[in-house]
Amino acid sequence: MEKLTTGVIGLGALGKPISALLLKAGHAVAVYDVRSEPVAELQKLGATACTSPADVAQRSDIVVSLVLDQAQTDEIVFGENGLLNHCRPGAILAIGSTLGPAPVKRIATELAKQSVEVLDMPISGGILAAREGKLSLMVGGTPATLERALPVLQVFASQITRTGEVGSGQAAKLAHQLVFGLNVMALLEGLALGIAGGVEPDVLKNVLKQGLANSTVLQVWHDLGPRWKGMLEASAPGTPPPNLRKDLHLVLEFARELGVDLHLGSEASRVADGGIATGHDDLRA
Repeated sequence: MEKLTTGVIGLGALGKPISALLLKAGHAVAVYDVRSEPVAELQKLGATACTSPADVAQRSDIVVSLVLDQAQTDEIVFGENGLLNHCRPGAILAIGSTLGPAPVKRIATELAKQSVEVLDMPISGGILAAREGKLSLMVGGTPATLERALPVLQVFASQITRTGEVGSGQAAKLAHQLVFGLNVMALLEGLALGIAGGVEPDVLKNVLKQGLANSTVLQVWHDLGPRWKGMLEASAPGTPPPNLRKDLHLVLEFARELGVDLHLGSEASRVADGGIATGHDDLRA
C-alpha cells in the first residue's frame, strides 16, 4: 500500500514523538511549529521543515493537527497562511486537539467546500504512550475517511475507535476527561488522607492497586503524576489554563449545551481553577 505523505502541525508533547514514529516507519513527513527547535530536531531525522500551515497542506495527503486549543486551531485552519485554501483536493485533516464538538463540525463544514475531509480525532494516553506508539484515538468521521487514514494512524495508536460522525470523537473525549480529572483529584485526596493517617505512601498505593480503587491513573502515577499535579496548581492570572483544567471547562460548557447536570464535574473544575486540589502524595511534599 502506498504510504500517504503526512503533515504534522504542533510539535509538542504528542506531535514531536508522533512525527518521529512516522519517520521511523518510513513515511514522508512535513512538520510545522511556531517554535523552530522541534522543527529542526525532526528535520535531522528526515522530516521536511515547513514555514506555515499552508506549506504543510500543500505537501500532505493527511494533516494531523496537534495544537493546544480552539484559538490555535482556528489560526492554522482559517488564518492568513492557514490550511483552508491550500489543502490538496481529497486530503484529510485529522484534528487531534480537544476542542468540543461545535468547532470541529464548523471546520469540517468549511473544508468540505474545498473537497477536504475531516477526522475528529482526540487522543488519550499521554507522553509515554506517544513515544511507544500506543495512543488511543476516538475518531468521528465517515468509515471511508477513517479507512484511508488508518495506515498513518496505526503507526502511533494501538487503539482506534470510531465513535460516529464528526463531533462524536470530541463528545467521547470530554466524557473521558471528566472521568480522568475526577480520578486524578480523588487519588490525590485518598493519598493525602491515608498518608496523614500514618500509612506509608508506597504501602497505600499498593493497597489501592489491589482493590476496586485501582485505575490506569494509579498505574502510571510514578511517571505522570507530577505532570498532572502541576496542572492543578494555582497559575498566574491571565495565563492559559493547563490542559486538564481547559478540558474541564470544555466539559462543563458541553454539559450546559446538552442540559446535563454534572455536580462532581462542576466541583472538580472549581477546585482545579482555585489551585486548591490536594497536591501531595509523599511524605516530603
